[in-house]
Amino acid sequence: MLLRLALLLLVLLLVLSGCGSHDPLWRMKAQLMLLQLQQEQAEQLFPDDYDSVCSTFQHGERIIIEDGDEKQADRQFLLTYQKGQLLQRDLEQYRIRLKEEALQKVIEERAQREEEERARLESEQRQLLEQAEKTKRLQNSKNAGQGTSPATVAPSAFYTVRRGETLPQIAARPELYNDAALWPLIYRANRDQIRDPYQLWPGQVLKIPRMFSRDEALDARRLAHRRGL
Repeated sequence: MLLRLALLLLVLLLVLSGCGSHDPLWRMKAQLMLLQLQQEQAEQLFPDDYDSVCSTFQHGERIIIEDGDEKQADRQFLLTYQKGQLLQRDLEQYRIRLKEEALQKVIEERAQREEEERARLESEQRQLLEQAEKTKRLQNSKNAGQGTSPATVAPSAFYTVRRGETLPQIAARPELYNDAALWPLIYRANRDQIRDPYQLWPGQVLKIPRMFSRDEALDARRLAHRRGL
């Protein structure tokens, strides 16, 4: 900060005193470069490089004041300008890197949220599958104790979706409804995880309603026919 104030005061004094008959060729360009670097916050972001640019400019000013050698001073102003250009390039690269890092952070956070959501869904699916297997074991144990034949077992309470299956195909399975037109019953029971009855995920565990009225069955068939089944 003190270096910058000293530089500005020196420039002001030289302008007011009308030092020399004319400015060296690169002096004004060097001054403009210093102002641009200040606006771009070079002093805060790259303090060492900024101080080097300022020191080179001050060296040129001292040559004019002490030696009056404008040609030698102009070499220092040209060097100031060149150093400033290099520093501007570093500032631009720094800003680009900040943007890339910010974008990468957004991508990583989004990927983390998606991974957490996927893990949550997998956990829910496992729980449903475990519950379905438990229910199946209890039902089989009950049927074995009562001597019930497999043909009279009630439809499964849960069903795990296979690759490429749709709700109509699932409803048509003999161990479930044996009627593709009853797929709306399954859809209504699983609205929380089904958006499209024709697009299911392999491994989804669906709840299969086993108790429904005749009117509910008729309404399901009407809906299925309206959907073009």
